[in-house]
Amino acid sequence: MNSLSGKTIVVAGATGGIGEGITKLLLQHGAKVVALSRSEEKFESLRVYLSGVDTGNLITMQADLDQDQEGSYEVYQRLKERFGGFDGAVVTIGTWGNANRRLIDVSDELWDQTIKDNLTSHFRTLRTLVPLLKTDGALIHLSGLSADGPYPGAGVIGLTNAAKKSLVLTMAAEHESTGPRIYELIIGPIRTRERVARGVARSNWYNPEDLGVFISELIQGDTEAAQKPLHYMIQPGG
Repeated sequence: MNSLSGKTIVVAGATGGIGEGITKLLLQHGAKVVALSRSEEKFESLRVYLSGVDTGNLITMQADLDQDQEGSYEVYQRLKERFGGFDGAVVTIGTWGNANRRLIDVSDELWDQTIKDNLTSHFRTLRTLVPLLKTDGALIHLSGLSADGPYPGAGVIGLTNAAKKSLVLTMAAEHESTGPRIYELIIGPIRTRERVARGVARSNWYNPEDLGVFISELIQGDTEAAQKPLHYMIQPGG
């Protein structure tokens, strides 16, 4: 099934456990995928993982999307000059860091670092990628389930997820009449390769490729789901 044949899709966080699976699915559906990562070294592992995929076209590009306005514009220019407009974009970035503690125990330093890593970086990424999308294109941003409720023991992660949800849905509303389409996808725990290897992945979790299937449908834009900006993939059958 080459439903994405002829489309160019950029994936921020393509070398991560979730990003690599989404990238694989998009390639299997025939897309040209521009995989972004800050680390050139991680691309080799991605290429090995995707070596058996004989459809689509993988292009890797080292780029740091978490920069100030001047740096963000330089990345925008590099992508614009090389690829023109994108049909789709996927944002699956973020880090847990040392935020596994009660809010009352969070230091100013940890607070500032977590906000930077798990909120500011997402804003900067969206600021760079949204203007690169075609008016009929689509951006899908992934956030964790803690966006919707209390997250005792790691509340600073939960509050950044809630803020990201608001950020993305606001951008979706601001672009509703002009395009591109912007989606927030709230996810539960995912069966990444790393979690499977550690023996902590459960059989009733979604695989990264499952996310990729749904994301490909949103990019195509011809399903009922594509008409709504907010979606959930928490547990199969749930």
